This record gives sequence, C-alpha cells and structure tokens, in this order.
Amino acid sequence: MTEIWVLAECSAGGVEPVSFELLGEARRLARKLDARVAVLVLGDHVENEIGILAHYGAETVYVIQDSRLRHYDPELICTSIGELCTLHKPSLVLFPATSTGSDAAVRLSVSYDWPLVPRCVQFRVHGRDIEMVRTFAHHKIHGVMTAAGGEPRLATVEPDILGLQQADHGCRAEVVFVPVITPKQRQIDVCGFIPGNPRELDLREAEIIIAVGRGMGSQENLRLVEDLADVIGASIGCTRAVVDLDWLTHSAQIGQTGTTVRPRLYLACGISGATQHTIGMKDADTILAINTDRGAPIFNIVDLGLVADVNQILPLLTKHCRQECEGT
Repeated sequence: MTEIWVLAECSAGGVEPVSFELLGEARRLARKLDARVAVLVLGDHVENEIGILAHYGAETVYVIQDSRLRHYDPELICTSIGELCTLHKPSLVLFPATSTGSDAAVRLSVSYDWPLVPRCVQFRVHGRDIEMVRTFAHHKIHGVMTAAGGEPRLATVEPDILGLQQADHGCRAEVVFVPVITPKQRQIDVCGFIPGNPRELDLREAEIIIAVGRGMGSQENLRLVEDLADVIGASIGCTRAVVDLDWLTHSAQIGQTGTTVRPRLYLACGISGATQHTIGMKDADTILAINTDRGAPIFNIVDLGLVADVNQILPLLTKHCRQECEGT
C-alpha cells in the first residue's frame, strides 16, 4: 500500500506544532489516495511522543532512538532515514521547512537523487499523482509542480500555513523501533548545541516573544524590553505602528502584513490588540498582555492580562526573572 511519511520535528519541549500540521495534511492526502500515514521520530528518549503523534493521524510511528541523536546530527539522521525510505519506498515524505527539516531534505535529495520541492504551501491530488504548490516573488506567484523522478518524492512545508486539524485522542498507531544507522565514512561528530541569539532568530521559530506597541511611549523605552528579553532568552516583535515610527524594522513586525508566529509564550507590551496584529499571534500557546487601557481588545484573547503602565512593570518583571535565573 502507498504510504505518506512525515518527519516529526522534536525539541526539548516535545513535538513541534508544525509536525501536527504535516500529519493533518498527510492524513487528508491519504484519504484521497487510499494510503497509510507514517511518521518518523528521531532523537534521544522520544518514546513519550508516540501517543500524541497517533492522535494527529499517524498510523505507523518509526522510532529511531539513540543518545547520539540528542542534538541534530545530519549524517546519522540522513543515513537512517535514507535506508528506511529505500526499504519501504513511501510515495511522499513531508519535512518541516525549518533549519533542520530543510537541511535533512536537501541532503537526502542530493545523496539519493530523489526529487525535492521546497517550501510548499499546498498539495493537490490529481488522479493518482500529488501536485505540490509553492510560492515565488514574495508569495505573489504560485507554481504547481509534480515530481519527474522516482519515489520517494520529498517536500518541505512552510510552518503555520496548512493549519492544525482536530486531534483524535482515540487513535492508536503501530510502533516500529528502528536502529540508527551509522554511515561507513563518518566525517563529523556532533558534540553539543549552541543556541542562537534570540534577537537574530526568525520570529516564526521563536519560543518566547516580547512584542511592543505604540503604548511603549518612545523608542528609548524599548531598552526595558531588551533587558527582559536578555534575561529570559526572548525574541522581540512589534506592531505595524512601531515599524511606521521607525522604532524597529519590518522584520520584527507581527500581523497581517508581517509575520505569523506561534510561540510558547507571547508577551504583548503596550499593544491595543487590533485585528491586523492579533491575526498573526492569536495561536500562541500562552498570551500575556500589559496595557493601561482595561478596554483594550488584546484582553479578549489573553490568558493573563495586567492593567498597568508597562514601563513600570517591565523593570520589576526583569528583576524577578533575573533572581529566578540566578537562584536567589
């Protein structure tokens, strides 16, 4: 039977949401093609993630577990996935278009001569074939592609595009444990992980975001946000109004004409909550807001709201977080 595979992206916090998006799309395609859905999960002690992957559509979970996979190791991961794909010959393998997912997909495509369509935003079933849609020219042009080569076909998928489907907590999956495969000529050993600077991180990949609005009062007051961001390892985002005032660049803008984000924590500072902004951050796991206006629309979507002057609260919050980090 035809199979559609998904590479699950895992971090210290568990399975990343983009994995569930890909599983939902794989399940939709599988229904039309009478195919099965399988997911690959690689890492160190990842057995606890099996259940939730089944809830989002995985019928088979291939688990490749090894202490050497605690951090992303391209040689071990690509050799293991490559051998498994060669054995089972899935029709399509979906990768998240993240730094690690894109790297693995490109390496596999080059090493095994498998066709790859990067940064897809949509998939269409045409007969027994799958058409892959990606964008060009800053999302102004859509291109529809089919793979000319053999199988498996590879595709990376933009996060936060396909959307999450409803989880079915009654679903179960077949679990297959697969040993990691070491390449014959191993050229690198991954010894550790150096986290990136949150200030330089793509906001779509940030786990903690402090977003600022015009309610901060002045560009000079942004230093209060920077102090807190340095302590808790947060990225800094903003509303369009802040960009228009030249306080921050467009790359920091979140919302309808900016970036769509889904962090674990979103702290909105001096943001009223206009729809043009909230459409880009409403799916954050936890939303906190500080604003002097108790009638601000942002309070309609928050998990915790504080009616106060953000410029008075931020120094206190920074001090408390620093003490917690230092264990004092």
